[in-house]
Amino acid sequence: MSDPRVAELLSRRPWLVRAEQLALVALPPTALAQAAQALADMGAPFAQLIAEPNMITLVLPDATWQSLRAGFPPAQVEAPFRAISFDIDLPADLVGFLAAVGRALADAGVPILAVCGYTKDHILVRERHLPAALAALDSLAGPSGATSIVPSTSTSPPAASGSRVSAG
Repeated sequence: MSDPRVAELLSRRPWLVRAEQLALVALPPTALAQAAQALADMGAPFAQLIAEPNMITLVLPDATWQSLRAGFPPAQVEAPFRAISFDIDLPADLVGFLAAVGRALADAGVPILAVCGYTKDHILVRERHLPAALAALDSLAGPSGATSIVPSTSTSPPAASGSRVSAG
């Protein structure tokens, strides 16, 4: 870990697992306005739109995508994913936070997709990899502290000890 703050931040176990299952959707660039409007209308607690020259990528609740997909052009879809959100404001000059998390998950054989907001990082993991991802994060954080577990309204597997599950 390059920055000494990384170990201290991780020792707080600042992650939570979002309750909703997510879909990763690839659309043609011509669907940009339609995708942006759909995200604006849905008011989802967790979603992202990435516009690239050759593709529009959406991350949104899978149930929401299922209700919208008929109105969109053909899409490539991967699901279900779960988001592990790092519920702390990360300093813009912090070096190595996502690298440390990514290395721990890679060592555990967990593929990830990184999703970043202005001050928070998130990783998407396939639903089936969630228990291994949480175990790797707990190991990375060091000796267990008393971290609250927030009940989930989903039917997904329970979070590993030391992790929180967000209902929304």
